[in-house]
Amino acid sequence: MKVKGTGSIKQVKNKGVPVKNSWQLVLSLGVDPLTGKRVQKYRHFSGTKTDARRALAEFKREIETGLKLNADTVVFGDYAKQWEESRKLSGRLTESTIARGKYNLRHLNRHLATVKLKDIEPTTIRNLYIALAHEGIGQNSIAKAAITLKQILRQACADGVVLRNVCDFVEAPKMPKSKKGTALSNADIARLAKALKDAESNYYPLAQIGQQRLTIDMSHASAVRLALTTGLRRGEVLALRWCDIDFDDAALHVRHTLCRTTKLLKLPKTHGSIRTVSLDDRTIADIKRWKNRQAQYLFSIGIKQDEQTHVICSEVGGYMDADNLNRWWKAFKKQYGFDGLRFHDLRHCHASMLVGSGVNFKVVSERLGHSNIGTTLNLYSHVLRENDKKAANIVGEIMGQSASL
Repeated sequence: MKVKGTGSIKQVKNKGVPVKNSWQLVLSLGVDPLTGKRVQKYRHFSGTKTDARRALAEFKREIETGLKLNADTVVFGDYAKQWEESRKLSGRLTESTIARGKYNLRHLNRHLATVKLKDIEPTTIRNLYIALAHEGIGQNSIAKAAITLKQILRQACADGVVLRNVCDFVEAPKMPKSKKGTALSNADIARLAKALKDAESNYYPLAQIGQQRLTIDMSHASAVRLALTTGLRRGEVLALRWCDIDFDDAALHVRHTLCRTTKLLKLPKTHGSIRTVSLDDRTIADIKRWKNRQAQYLFSIGIKQDEQTHVICSEVGGYMDADNLNRWWKAFKKQYGFDGLRFHDLRHCHASMLVGSGVNFKVVSERLGHSNIGTTLNLYSHVLRENDKKAANIVGEIMGQSASL
């Protein structure tokens, strides 16, 4: 937008008396072609007249570079709320992504909600990161909040609310390296399988409550067993319904995942995640045993098991909440000596067993539902290297034996 002339500075008056260091900056934008009236833009400034002249030049630059006329009044909290709503309406993001963005905004709004966007400087952002760290916010959460902040200010640039994205001038906190998956030894996997059997045999003295508690133990144990024997993600395990289990073909079909935030079934994260996974005879027998037990328990509380019933169910026959599964898993690990083993590590254990046994990487990738085989190779190539070392040692032993002849 072209400004006519250089603008003017007028001293503010109170009842005709000039107010010290108080100025009105005035820019002329020409004549409105529809109304024929002169269009002017005003801004108040406090400071010396010399500073007011500099502010007028900055004011003019803002107008001519395309900033919105009300840009100087927009505060971070209001703009961030508008940004969040537009993301929801776009339909391109999952509920879990939107929920994570909302969580990040809570950290940002505690410090920036009332700050005008034009007043956010690189030092503001550096102080924000320091303040979050002093509050005890983890490095991972601060790094994610920094990403959200940069996205918001990038959009503000595009909308003409700010001239630049000041995040570009601040070194963002680094995302900590993700923890590598833990893979159990064959002996530990056997110990875990025995522990699951023990958990399914817990004794509870009160009959009715005991039946409920034991059934839920079996439901949780079945979730762990399925994750270990199929490599399914937690949300995929919790989304399974009996219509997804094919006992005749000894397979299960991954068609959905249970969203942790909305508690609703949704499509898996990638097209490759929609897949069929074969089941071994022992796992089929375990699932059949659990299905019969579940049917008896649900019948006792007035619910008929059908094809839409969740395989991993709650005490009232609905889906198993991920947080409830995590609490049970945490107590189970402590009781049986598997501290440090995450639920997601069961998926790594499954993959490592297969790769270590020489199963083709393409097959492993398809069982895990990876979008491409490269992901599988990146995650589990170390297992191949370990096998290669074993092969080298075998060759060395054979050569050593021949040398001693």
